[in-house]
Amino acid sequence: MDYLIYALISLGISLIVSLLIVLVYNENKKKKKKREKEREISIDKIKTYEDLLIQLSMIYEKTQENERKIRYLDLQSDKLNKLADISFKNVGLVRYKYSDDAGGNLSFSLALMDDKQNGIVFTNISLIDSNSLYVRRITNGISDVLLMEEEKEAIKQARESSDI
Repeated sequence: MDYLIYALISLGISLIVSLLIVLVYNENKKKKKKREKEREISIDKIKTYEDLLIQLSMIYEKTQENERKIRYLDLQSDKLNKLADISFKNVGLVRYKYSDDAGGNLSFSLALMDDKQNGIVFTNISLIDSNSLYVRRITNGISDVLLMEEEKEAIKQARESSDI
């Protein structure tokens, strides 16, 4: 029974401490918002030469901060553009029935290419009792091995998808 009393007392103290922490946090948040509002740039606040200098200083600080952000965004944009140059953006897919032994259009050729016509072609040939997957490298739109007609069609579709 004594343990129950101690448990309830410690629970009550924990709740009070938690409530105080939340109240202090909210009060600090309000003070921070008030300080930010006081630091806002406003023509209405200019009454003296000193107020003008303060406002100009704040404008200068904001300008410097914005320039840093713009430089950062430029760097990020350059990185994204470099990634976009080498990403597969052009896709071509041809489904077909490889032979009369296959059941339906389960075979396919999938071409994935970038804007420079570099990429790969996956060809899956499905028969009743087996599957075979082939991968062909494409460089400048040309393969170093002989391609099936379906693979050529997938590459053609990928090229045409780049015009969209």
